[in-house]
Amino acid sequence: MAERILITGGAGFIGSHLAHRCLTLGHEVVVVDNLSTGASENLPAGAEFVELDISREEDYRKIHPFDFDAVFHLAAQSSGEISSENPALDLTVNTLGTLLLLRRCQKAGVKRFLYSSSMAVYGNPERQHVDETDECRPLSFYGISKLAAEHYILHYIPDGLEPTIFRLFSVYGPGQNLANLKQGMVSIYMAYLMKGEPVRVKGSGDRFRDFIYIDDVLDAWMGALDTPATRGRIYNLGTGKRTTVSQLLEEEIRAFGHDPATYPVIREGPTPSDQFGLSADISRITAETGWHPQVDLKEGLRRMVTWAAGR
Repeated sequence: MAERILITGGAGFIGSHLAHRCLTLGHEVVVVDNLSTGASENLPAGAEFVELDISREEDYRKIHPFDFDAVFHLAAQSSGEISSENPALDLTVNTLGTLLLLRRCQKAGVKRFLYSSSMAVYGNPERQHVDETDECRPLSFYGISKLAAEHYILHYIPDGLEPTIFRLFSVYGPGQNLANLKQGMVSIYMAYLMKGEPVRVKGSGDRFRDFIYIDDVLDAWMGALDTPATRGRIYNLGTGKRTTVSQLLEEEIRAFGHDPATYPVIREGPTPSDQFGLSADISRITAETGWHPQVDLKEGLRRMVTWAAGR
């Protein structure tokens, strides 16, 4: 059954992919974005676009009527580096913006709400393979703002909200912004490699991440949309596999046909409040929805390099 879906942050990397997928499945899509990091060229044909800032209450007047079957909320300030430079921006966009959106949903009677949270809410826990019951002690202002937004979302459940919260791990794939060198480890390294420049690496090569390909993220979101069991639930969204920074760098250098032993790399100090490493326990989402990732890192990087080379 076709649904009318609002996607915040729909001109960004993940949001634009979700908009494309929703349109392909026959849904009606309205995209909102302030274009601070998203780009209008990412917007899919067939989606209605409204330029607005989710943290400005008066901007919501631009969406009338607010009659959606579901809201996909991805609009956020998500750079860890920018977060440390300007924590008030995280608070305004990620937390206040979410609260204002929730209030609009409540007023309009919109119940289904899918939210893009982050692995940053966990901080550096003792157990590095985390499940959704592990304690959240975020290190960064970004992680704090995302966790606060989660609590606001859960607060609205007694009022009829039917949310699903996804704690995304390190998402990568075609469409990432290669010009943004403050967000996205895979895309940052690829940007240097595309230019044939030395790769600048911040922090230890022993740090690790759980890299998940964009198509697997889309499958999880769309699979959850009309699955009753996912309502009111929080899910990790990763692969369950850890890849060190050094391993990722070697894979990317090889994907461009270079020798990791000789390609120049510049080591720099760490980003403030950076997490050392986490991988996702995905047993909950697998058990409750049947979802599991399909694309491994080597294949995902191959697809991304093919896209980047053809731009």
